[in-house]
Amino acid sequence: MPHYFVDLHIHLGATLNHNPVKITASNKLNLLNVIEECVERKGLNIIGIVDCASPPVIKDIETLIEKGVLFEIEDGGLSYRDQLTVLLGAEVESLEKNGGRAII
Repeated sequence: MPHYFVDLHIHLGATLNHNPVKITASNKLNLLNVIEECVERKGLNIIGIVDCASPPVIKDIETLIEKGVLFEIEDGGLSYRDQLTVLLGAEVESLEKNGGRAII
């Protein structure tokens, strides 16, 4: 059975054009920087980016696909240099009747 090193909950702090995405994350955490860090330093095989419902992040994804940096995987996800699988995700937040908030 193969072993995989995975982080499925990564937030982006900024877009490739330095616009904020998640204010509490570092502005150096754009999609390409995160991908390169995961491959070069952390040795991860699969990552999940949870900010992919954001229109500026969608634009960054499209840009990296157009430039040939990322490739679409037939059954889902993106590939970077055949070394990293990127899963696209989004967080959903709901307001509960008891006044609490639940993040799914």
